[in-house]
Amino acid sequence: MLRRWTFAQRVGAGLSVCLLAGLILLATLVFAAHTLTVDDGALFHHVADILAGLLGLGALVALVMVLRNALGPMHAEAVQSEQRLHLFMDGVSDYALCFLEPDGTVSCWSTGAERLTGWTSSDIVGQRVEVLHVPDAVAHELPASHRERAARERRLQSEGWRLRKDGSRFWAETLLTALYAEGGTLQGFAEVTRDITERKRTERMQALLAEAGRVLQPQAGAKELGNALTRLCVPEIADACVLYLPDGQGVRPGAVACADAATQARLWEPLMRRPSQDEPGPARVMHTGRAERFAEVDPDRLPSSVSDSTCAELWRALGVRSALSVPLVVDNRVLGALCLLSTRPHRHYGAVDQAFIEELSARAALALDNARLLAATQNALELIGVAAHDLGTPLSSLQLRLRRVRLQCAPADAQDPRLREGLLLAEDETKRLGQLVHNLLDLSRLSGGRLVLEARPMDLAELAHEVAARHEDQAAAAGCALTVHARSAARGRWDRQRLDRVLTNLVSNALKFGRGQPVEVHVNVDEHSHRVQMSVRDHGAGIPAEAQQRLFTRFERVTTDSRAPGFGLGLYIVRQLVEAHGGTIRVHSRPGEGSEFTVELPFTQEAQEETGNVIRA
Repeated sequence: MLRRWTFAQRVGAGLSVCLLAGLILLATLVFAAHTLTVDDGALFHHVADILAGLLGLGALVALVMVLRNALGPMHAEAVQSEQRLHLFMDGVSDYALCFLEPDGTVSCWSTGAERLTGWTSSDIVGQRVEVLHVPDAVAHELPASHRERAARERRLQSEGWRLRKDGSRFWAETLLTALYAEGGTLQGFAEVTRDITERKRTERMQALLAEAGRVLQPQAGAKELGNALTRLCVPEIADACVLYLPDGQGVRPGAVACADAATQARLWEPLMRRPSQDEPGPARVMHTGRAERFAEVDPDRLPSSVSDSTCAELWRALGVRSALSVPLVVDNRVLGALCLLSTRPHRHYGAVDQAFIEELSARAALALDNARLLAATQNALELIGVAAHDLGTPLSSLQLRLRRVRLQCAPADAQDPRLREGLLLAEDETKRLGQLVHNLLDLSRLSGGRLVLEARPMDLAELAHEVAARHEDQAAAAGCALTVHARSAARGRWDRQRLDRVLTNLVSNALKFGRGQPVEVHVNVDEHSHRVQMSVRDHGAGIPAEAQQRLFTRFERVTTDSRAPGFGLGLYIVRQLVEAHGGTIRVHSRPGEGSEFTVELPFTQEAQEETGNVIRA
């Protein structure tokens, strides 16, 4: 039972017993001494009293021994526990441990807290914990609010800026635990703090890289990419950001972003001064391809290497405290330089920041290079489109002239068929060339987003018969019987010219790869689904299953017959034009059984206006 007593209860019980025994012993000895002084012959009569006194003395000695044996270990245990507590607080160096009074006064301060904040125990003990918080938090009474919540909820975990003794800041993760006595009285708080600045910085940088993947799209163009890149860095990792690009005379600012709009207006004058390659900054970074970092800068006393350079005026205007310049490199080519400037006392660029910014600049450089290539491709496609458009008129004229010459000079009943066959082949080649020119023209318009559908009321069955009539000579030359199956009219609103191109490509392919076998064109109307279905079927060699997945890809050819001309654009154009009408196209084919291409189009297009829709590939 004694082991369940607290240390204070044990001490109190021991003292009470000692006091009682001492009183009994004192009373006995006083009585015996008084009797002996009065009557010298009464020694024998007071033997009992003397024995009682001796017994009391023995009891007192025994009690002292008991207290020594019982309380000694408890005292040693208390001393050892206190030593362990001090060792624990002094040994944990990665965390700041401290105890607070209920009003927020610091009562105990660990070695880890001293290492983390710079405050020693003699400096901080007795002060309010508010000295560790930034002024904004103190102004909003955030420390007191945290203590109130911790007292109510028993514990509170939070994150925020904390101050060191030298005035620098760090991002802290804090666990505040309320300490209650057995009676429920609040005794104070235990606070555990950890510096997670680097972890927080890493998380922000990773989020920044993820955002960069979304923002830095080459379709935006080089100028838009530069503006997006600088806006991405401000104010998350910089107070001002400048993207420098090369030109014929050195470097020039391509995009600028600043946290303060008024300051940004004053930046352009110093930015327009062109630095030399020997000066620190963007020009030297672009020349050497190596990053430059100024971790800590005193605005009043700039580094000697910068004080006389063109960057000095810019740095003084901003009050720069840290600067980082990294090159934008792709395939050993430097496309520009990204300069980050910090004006906050607590934001200094270190090696970790440099590594992340170099990764960001690498992605930005790749996006800029892709934007350049995309612009060059668009220019080439525009050139192709102009050339195809200019070739279309003379090709049409040439086809008409060849047809007229064939009809006049080489009729079907001519004795020598060689002239007629030659003219037919020449006419067929001009048709193929014309089809290729039209495909290139459509490719240019699709890639440039300039293809406009001109929807008009039309009949797909009538169009199918017209396309079949134009391919009679080609079908006869290929030995194919070309037939059209249309039970009724298929009326709707479509772009007749584009659907003519769709059917022409499909019928030409069927005649090309289904030589000697029938080719069938079917047009069916489904009134329930409000869709028209067109199919072109041949009975040729067919298409392997693995090739059908890439059949509608640009510049993709699945035939191994070198005699079949083409650039792999026809079916790609067909798919783009069909999808532009809101339709779908699919292929069903088995080797040796031929191929069937099926196009489904909605024939009720009330939402499609006369002016047409702009299609972007």
